[in-house]
This record gives sequence, structure tokens and C-alpha cells, in this order.
Amino acid sequence: MNIPQPVPSPASGGRLGWGWQVKQPPPVRRTEHRQTIFRLPQHPRQPETQSTPSTPSPNSPHKKLTMPSHPPRPIWTLPIIVLTLAALIFAALRIALRAAYPHYFADTHLLPALLTGARFDLKLAIIALAPCLLWWLVPTRRARVATAWLAFALLVAQLGLGIADLAYFGEVSRHIGSDLLNIGGDIGSIIGIALGSRLVYTLAAFAAFAALAYLWQRSVIRIARAPIQGSLKSQIPTIIVLLVGYVFLARGMVFTGKPLNSIDAFNGNGQSQANLTLNGTLVTLQALNDRRQAAPLHYLDDATAQRIAAEHPHPFRYQSSNPPSRKNVIILLLESWSYKYIDALAGNGYRATPHMDALIAQSQVWTNFYAAGQRSIIGIQASLTSVPALPNRQPIGFGLELNNMSRIAELAQQQGYRTLMLQTSNRRSFHIDGVAKAIGFQEYYGKEDVPIIRAYPQDPPPFGWDYDSLMYFGKQISRQPQQPFFAFFFSGTTHEPYARTGKEFDTRPHAETGENGFLNTLQYSDWAIAQFMQYAAQQPWHNNTIYIFMADHTRNEPIRSDSAREQYHIPLIVYHPQWQPEKHPQLASQYDILPTLADWLGIQQPVYTFGRSLAQDHNPPQNNELPLILNHGDDAYILSSNGIAPLTQGSLKTAGFNNAARSSAAQTPNSSAWQQDLQYEQWRIQTADEKLRQNQWAQ
Repeated sequence: MNIPQPVPSPASGGRLGWGWQVKQPPPVRRTEHRQTIFRLPQHPRQPETQSTPSTPSPNSPHKKLTMPSHPPRPIWTLPIIVLTLAALIFAALRIALRAAYPHYFADTHLLPALLTGARFDLKLAIIALAPCLLWWLVPTRRARVATAWLAFALLVAQLGLGIADLAYFGEVSRHIGSDLLNIGGDIGSIIGIALGSRLVYTLAAFAAFAALAYLWQRSVIRIARAPIQGSLKSQIPTIIVLLVGYVFLARGMVFTGKPLNSIDAFNGNGQSQANLTLNGTLVTLQALNDRRQAAPLHYLDDATAQRIAAEHPHPFRYQSSNPPSRKNVIILLLESWSYKYIDALAGNGYRATPHMDALIAQSQVWTNFYAAGQRSIIGIQASLTSVPALPNRQPIGFGLELNNMSRIAELAQQQGYRTLMLQTSNRRSFHIDGVAKAIGFQEYYGKEDVPIIRAYPQDPPPFGWDYDSLMYFGKQISRQPQQPFFAFFFSGTTHEPYARTGKEFDTRPHAETGENGFLNTLQYSDWAIAQFMQYAAQQPWHNNTIYIFMADHTRNEPIRSDSAREQYHIPLIVYHPQWQPEKHPQLASQYDILPTLADWLGIQQPVYTFGRSLAQDHNPPQNNELPLILNHGDDAYILSSNGIAPLTQGSLKTAGFNNAARSSAAQTPNSSAWQQDLQYEQWRIQTADEKLRQNQWAQ
């Protein structure tokens, strides 16, 4: 500052006196001073106090110019606080859902639902807020406040959809899902409902929005305005960790294998527990996406559909009249065991299944049995739930399980059965761990659980070893021999790439692909089944057990126009120590397994099935037959005793079908009998699709 200097006064003759003059600054500094005076308002000079610039006096005129300070924050603070708030919001919705419908959720457990549900909640938050979360990794303050408000708007939309889902849940006992499209077209009715019968939910929504806005302003926006702490170089490790965390949360906290899916909400406690665990908003968004990609299936005109519906008022309901039998059941679903490779059935001389050939001589066999599709998950769905695998529809494990349906393990469990399942692949392979829980299996095992007890020339293949898995499976069954059990085994060694199982089975030049490699592994798998049956024969539960052997699908080969039927033809072999062997020529499929088990076990409640009970096959062959649907991805084949043809003309290869019927006496697909079969199956398919879309399958 400029300090006044004493100068000689003229009145004092040049001596120092009481006249003081202030030495003026040079012109340049004077200009700068004027600029400063121009920018800042002039105020009367105040007496000096002991206050300092860092702690201004309460009476200081510069008090209004002091801006609120925002201490620097680490770059991770903003995304973490937003994700935490999102998780808390969805947890509150889950608690409110349980409180709103206490009767439906009476048997559920809140804490497991909250813990598992948080995985769904954070997956949704990461996906929905991805633009904001990624921008916040850029070490700049630019647009952080704007993106914070964008995140608020997105979260409000999710909250609003969650509250709508909460209000709708009581109507159909499930999340709103794709029904949002059905009811969204009538805005007037929605407003009337929101301000009428659902007024409480509407008011709660606005209150929640207001509370979230206040909390957002006080926390998130304040953090968004703060400077970012640290240099760019010091922030790089944090940014990398956050990116990895985003991916981890977007996968549903799953490190390897399939990402989190709705099937993972099932933990063996039934559909109500799954509905409590699931995030209703996420379910709805996924269902809307699926619905946009798939229009309703429609094949018949309304008059034809109504005529057939009048003749079949309850086409999918089946009620067994048998009393409970308390029989044990073991189902062995055999990977890629095509009918044509079993000599006792097809007589083609492959010599790969000598043990199964011997067992067939003692068993009941269905010689015209077909797979529901060409994928393992469809075989599991058809066999254990009897829900049809429709064209261009997702199978169980990808949303279908949210429908009300008959689940054979759950039905058996309700009659006092112990239920267990093992697949030779990794537990989580193809979401089978979640599928097992959704179907009602209390125990589930995978490759990680199976000890290797045999020497092999290579490491375990991707789909596991059948022999070691079967022996482990048998020992798990024997742990509780006094209780009736329902056990399901899914083999895998016969899946490509074909593993080397040992010199004794390499009877053909081995390769990881091709028929020779398959036949070598088929011989091994056949031997493994024989070892399991020898073990089972020594157990106390053996004489009371029904053994069911069937393939998941045929070995995948290029489909030729004259072999479409062969591509779905698989074995069904049923053995019981006290049953007489018999061959059944009736047309049958994997959809028939569930209603048949309802008869053999004496299930005391109705089941809903796309098939029929094979226990009734003592009647004349064609009295109980149904046309079959053979799934082919976006299309399907229809097979009946009168022929085989694509579901929709021109969609699949049609040449050569005239010779594809079961016998030379069968009529061609152009006959009136075939047209009747085709129309009936088309009606069943479009009716099933409508019921599944409306979650009315089990009604």
C-alpha cells in the first residue's frame, strides 16, 4: 500500500512540519487502481479493526461478495452417492410392496429379498444412468451439475414406474411388465384410476418426488458443484476402478458366466419370493423390450379360432385322478442322444450303446417320441414345466419363469418329496442354477461339486464328465433314502467339443467335432449309465424308483428337407424294476412328461400342460394323440400322424415331407385330416401365446 511520507512544508522553510502529502503511484499503477475501483463499488473508509481478510467483520461491506465455499471432493464421490440413493429408493419400494400385499408375501423373507434384490437394483441404476455415470469419470467440472439433474430426472422416472408397478401388482399378483403397453393407450382411464382408486399411490408418488428433489439438492448437487480433488494423474487409478465397478454392477455382481437374469431371483422359495426380490421397473423395461420385438402369434381367422375354442374350453388343464404313489423318480436327460444312434431302437448298427440296448429290453419305450426343440434349455422347459417353446419367444431362464406355471419339482415338494438336480457343466452354465430354483429343486449341484474319481487322458471338458457326476449324484440321493425323492440329472460329455474319455472308448478315429468323436463319447456315456444303474440296484430306494431316460435334443446336424422329422426324434425309455417291458407307438413329446408324472406320482392338484399323459396310452393309439410343435427358433414344424410341415407355409424347407409320416399309409400334408391337425395346433399355439403374454397360462 502507499504509505504517506512527511515532506518539508513551504510554510516551515523547508523543514519538516505538520503538512502531509501522499506520494502518488506512477500512472500505470494508477490506471490499474482505477480499473479496480471501476470493478468494485466505493464505500466509505472504515476504521481499521483487528479482523483479517480471511475472517471479515460482520459489519464489513464486502460480506455480500463472499461466495459459498465447496471443498474439493474425490472424483468417486458423485457416482457413489447417486448409486447409493438409487439402491435405497428401490429397497424402499420393495419394502412397500411387501407391506401393501401381506397375504401374497406371507411366506417370503424380506432380508434375502433385499440383499439379492440390490443386485437387480444396481444393475438397473448402472444401465439407466450410464451417460451420467460415465461423464462423471471425466475429470472436469463442466456439465457436472447439468448431468446431476439429468440423473435426477432419470431416477424420478424409474421411481414413478416403480410406484405404478406397486399399485398394479395387486391386480394380477405380478409385476406390470409388458401390460404397461396394454393399459398405456388409454390415458384418460389411467388418470381416472390415479385420481380415484389409486389416489393414495398418486399422492405417495408426488411426496416421494418432492422428498427426492430436496435430498438431491442438498446432497448430490452440492457435490456436483465442488471442485474435483487431486491431479489428473492421481485420478487415473480411481477412474479405472470405477469403470470396472460399473461393469461388475451391470452384470449383476457376477464375475464370470452369464450375467444376472430374472431367473436368479428364484431361490427355491417359490414365485412370491422371486417377485419380492425382482426390481419391478427392471422387469417392466425388459418386458417392454421383448414385447416390441415380438408381435402376438396369429395364424387363424377369428371364426375358425372361435369354433375350435368352443370345442376345447380347457385345452391345457389336466387333473390326475390317481392317489399319491410315493414313488421315487430319477430323470436322466442325455445330451444329444439321437434316436438313430441307439441300436435297440433304430437298428442302425452303430454299436455305441450296448448297455442301454440291454436296458431297453426291460423297459417301456415310446418309439415315436420327439424333442420340443433343438436347444437343451427348451428340452428342460418342456419336460419339467410343459410350457410350450413358441416361435420367437424367450425360453425359461430369460423371463418366461415369471409366469404362473406348473413346476414339477415344486409340485413334488408339496407332496413331501425331496427334490434335487445335478448338471455336469458349471452350476451357472446357461442359467441352469436359476432354472433349477425356479422349477422348485431344493438342492442343486454342478461341475464344481463333483470330485473326479476316474483317471482321464485330459482335463475335465467344458461340459463335465458323466461317470463321476452320476456316481456323485447317486450318493447324494442315498443321503436320505427314507424320503421319497424327485431327482433330475443333465449329462454333458456327449456335447461338442468331444473329449477324450479313454482308450477303451476310442473305437473310432477321435476328433473334437464330427460323428466319430460323438460316438466315442456316446460309448463312454452309455458305460457311465450302466455303472450308475449297478450302484442304484444296490440301494434300498431302487425297487420303488421310476427311471426315465430321454435326450434333450438330437445331435446337431445340418437339416435336410427330407430329414426334418429325424432331427427331433429322440428316445424315451422308462424303467421300473416291477413294470413289464412294452413298446408304445403313439406320437409323444417332451411336453408329455409333466402330465405323465402327475399320474405316476398322483399329483393332487391340476397341472397346466401343452402335452398329454402317457399313462393313458393303454387306449387305442390315436385316441389320445396331439399334434406336436417342434421349435425351430423363429419358426416351427408341426408333426402329427398325418404328416409334418412348417407352421407357416414358405418359412422352412418343405420338400420331401410327403414321405415323412409315420407309415406309408399315412395321408399327405395336403389331406383334409392334415389340415384339421394343422389348424388345431395353430389354434393351440396362438392361444398359449395369448395366455402367456397375459400371465394366464395356469388359469
